[in-house]
Amino acid sequence: MKLRKYIMGIALAATTMTACSDNETFDPSGLAPEPPIPDIVPEAPSIKPKAMWIDAHANFEKLSTKAGIDAELKKIKDFGMNMIYLDVKPGNGYALYKSDILPPCNAIGNTTVTRDYDDYLGYFLEKCDELGIDVVASVVATGFGHQENGVQQGYIYDNLAEWYDKCQVRSDENDPDNTVNIADDPAQSVVMLSPASPEFQDLIVNVCTEIVTKYPKIKGLSLDYLRYCNNDGGWFGMGALDLNGYANYWNESVPQRTEIVTATGGIGPKFSKWVEYRSMMVKQLLARIRSSVKAINPDCEIHLWASAQWSSRYSIGQNWASTKYKPSGAQYTDTYSNTGFADLLDVFVTGAYASNVWIADNPATEWSVENFVKSWNNYIMGDCKCYGSIAAYALDNEQNCDATYLCLKNTDGFMTFELSHVNNRGMWQSTLQGINRYEDPTSYTEDSDPLY
Repeated sequence: MKLRKYIMGIALAATTMTACSDNETFDPSGLAPEPPIPDIVPEAPSIKPKAMWIDAHANFEKLSTKAGIDAELKKIKDFGMNMIYLDVKPGNGYALYKSDILPPCNAIGNTTVTRDYDDYLGYFLEKCDELGIDVVASVVATGFGHQENGVQQGYIYDNLAEWYDKCQVRSDENDPDNTVNIADDPAQSVVMLSPASPEFQDLIVNVCTEIVTKYPKIKGLSLDYLRYCNNDGGWFGMGALDLNGYANYWNESVPQRTEIVTATGGIGPKFSKWVEYRSMMVKQLLARIRSSVKAINPDCEIHLWASAQWSSRYSIGQNWASTKYKPSGAQYTDTYSNTGFADLLDVFVTGAYASNVWIADNPATEWSVENFVKSWNNYIMGDCKCYGSIAAYALDNEQNCDATYLCLKNTDGFMTFELSHVNNRGMWQSTLQGINRYEDPTSYTEDSDPLY
């Protein structure tokens, strides 16, 4: 019945149109106007995380008062950012939060502060909640001691007999049997424990779970220094703890150091196995931290910062790539890809800390912000999100604007390192310009009036 009415309607319409054309000029004025063709409006860019890293050491005195914190957070908000990475366990192994495990961090080096509030992380969370700023708590994972100007300070030095043999050990590149414990090495400002130490693993897992338990409002937990130390002319992980760990991992006898690195500084026959071993120690520790944190708060994101230059990461045991990425080279075993840990992260923060912004600035090198923020997924292969991060100390204001824009355009978010550099170099406005250039390109101008 419905089909018959439909056919009759078409026929009636055709008859009416014929009558009009035979007897008079067709007047369309009585018909409903056609709807206008809508303007094609480009889709607005998504609002991405835009973060300021706040280093504990560099801002120690400035952030010892509520007024100091309030002023910095206001600038962060006013200049377009919506997230902070807050250093809450710096490299000395002391706590900038209410800890039952670690001593409070009231001094760094020769600088001691008295605060007008009780809880550093707690006060930041309170103020950031008012301003709509997310907080990611950052932990210097392997760092538990600090050396500066002859001052040795921190958790390791407070308990040196307990932790000394768990510290990372360096061997000279051209004399592998010449070793030094990092706690005795004044060239290293951060004294790092070995990822292979079960006691250290328990300690850092407990620290991370304590933070997540006590501060459920944090957006995420960021792991910094989750690796072996790096030093020009030397290799870390050459102490008895790691050499025995290597033997257990590969079910072999304990290697000679000269089997890893030859006496002339070349690659020894066990070098690639040693590279895999150290990378797997780091991955296994990350897996423990992630599992423990997610058991407490499944919504707490796991972030990790590392240098964007993936090709150098084998030297410190930090394979932030996907297990699907298969590298080639004498430094890699056939099974090295198993050490990739991108799938254990929610966010990888790629450190595009280059002084060249555009590839065209120096096409002969991979060291440009543009290259790093465009190439990260060659390695991560979709396993996690990625935020591009830049070093404010390496850039001028024009470069800072460009680099900020490139990070937001090519990754899932942006971080600038760090607060003291942005303050000292007057980079607030150029950071906002870079953000506006991505988020609101129609209103962006390089000559925008500064807010401050």
